[in-house]
This record gives sequence, C-alpha cells and structure tokens, in this order.
Amino acid sequence: MTNQAPPILISLKPNYADLVFTGLKTAELRRRMPSDLENREVFVYVSTPVRALRGGFKIGQVWSGSPEEIWSHVSQLAAVSEDEYEAYFQNANVAYALEILDLWEYQDPPSLTDLRSNLGKFVVPQSYRFVKPVERNYFMELCETEQRLPLRSVA
Repeated sequence: MTNQAPPILISLKPNYADLVFTGLKTAELRRRMPSDLENREVFVYVSTPVRALRGGFKIGQVWSGSPEEIWSHVSQLAAVSEDEYEAYFQNANVAYALEILDLWEYQDPPSLTDLRSNLGKFVVPQSYRFVKPVERNYFMELCETEQRLPLRSVA
C-alpha cells in the first residue's frame, strides 16, 4: 500500500464473509468503489448478527465495467450464482470486482462494542468507507498482538 492510499473498511454479510475467509470467494463484488484501489488494504467488518471486525486483505486487480462484462471475468471467483449476481447488479450501469490477495483473519475479532469502546464513534459503513489513521493504528496494533492469522498469500 502506498502512503497516499488510505485503507478502506467494507461491510459484508456473514455468509459472504465466510466465503471470503474460507478462500472460496476470491473476488469481492461492489456497486460503488473509489478509484485507485489496487494494492490497498481492506478491513472487513461482518454485519449482524456477528458485528465484528474479522480481518482483511490486499486488493489485487480491480475489474470495472458493465455487469455483463464483469461477470465474464469473475464468474468463477465471486462465489455467487449468476441469479444472485444479476439481482445484486440489477439497474446498475457499472459493476466492480476486487481481487482478494493476502487474506488474513484476526484470531479474536474485535466486536462492535470493543471497536466503539476503543475508538469512540466507530461508524460501520453501509458499503465502504475510508479508514481513519487512528482506526488503522488500532487495527494494526491488534495484528501485532499475535491476533492476526495469515490465511492465503499469492506469491
């Protein structure tokens, strides 16, 4: 990651987070994303009922284009059926897919309560948001206390 590119925080539903962290989902689908995402860190927050920061990954390649174009690139990587994909991108002109590299997971994921008690007004994103420097420092401190488990790395 470059110094100019702040990490992003994304929210995933528990079933999609499980697919990511078991390595079955190697491309994350999004309807909206900022530009210049390649090589950025991503922290993954898992929504209700889990409500915890589960881990993260580095973004590899970013695909963007019409939903039809993107499906042809990521149909084997996204771990969703074509019907689920089409429903998600219904009425969208642009689809994004983020290649998931260097996936890792916290051994003891901090809950939303933990995040708010340590960071104050921690805001969970609807889709994504940029990580504040103080949040990144806290997230990385958790990694340094032996709570980060590498899952998959692409050489």
